[in-house]
Amino acid sequence: MPSPDSSPRAPIKGVFSTMEVKKTGSGATTQRTKVKQYWLVNEIEGGKAEVQPINENLIPIGKKRVVSLDDVLERFQPEPDFFVHKSFAPQPPEGEIATDEGAAPGAPPRQPETIEGFEISGSPEEMERSARASFGIGLTYLKRGNLQRAEDVFERLADMQADFQPEHKHMFNDFGVSLRRQNLFDTALKHYMRALELAHDDENLLHNIARAHYEKRDIKSAIKYLEMSLAINPDHEMSRKFLAWIKRKHRDAAGPVVLDF
Repeated sequence: MPSPDSSPRAPIKGVFSTMEVKKTGSGATTQRTKVKQYWLVNEIEGGKAEVQPINENLIPIGKKRVVSLDDVLERFQPEPDFFVHKSFAPQPPEGEIATDEGAAPGAPPRQPETIEGFEISGSPEEMERSARASFGIGLTYLKRGNLQRAEDVFERLADMQADFQPEHKHMFNDFGVSLRRQNLFDTALKHYMRALELAHDDENLLHNIARAHYEKRDIKSAIKYLEMSLAINPDHEMSRKFLAWIKRKHRDAAGPVVLDF
């Protein structure tokens, strides 16, 4: 079972969804269908959150309302990859017609459009902020004992395809470290491997991967990644000591393992 995480979380802020029942037709031809409704969600004080319905282009289509944070966590589904699958075109001022012309030579770059504090450019920076916020929500689900919803968030984050840069390895590594501490080793490894795609020669990351394998009792894989870490940096003290310790103490280990460092 995942262990409790006592670290403070950031306020919930992001795109969520609910499944709403819509009626079409009338009388005997009335049909009910389920459709996905997107929402902007902002946590506020007092265990509450402001929610506002939006369409797929982040355009508000209804009024804000205040609901309990418990309601958000029970009924609303985080959409951590919302920005990945949508492309947002800046909206022209009311009354103006959008053109397909590019910016005039020498004109200052257009600033990202925002709505209620959300950048809608879908930039890698905004996607990282959204991903980290969604990860925090996943940890909140864990604290509430809702492992299934937590794992759904973590899996979607691990599978997220976006224009990530090498520096985003830190985000996936952070996710992996946190998940390993929750004893969610397989999911942690998925995040570590995403980081490895962005930085295949990072000896510290390889060391972290080795530790996750070791704690899930995959000694062979742990040794493999420690050796990879040392191939990049033979002076990596933690990997060197860890590898020697494994070979000395746990060459044939198959039971539960506990690290004291």
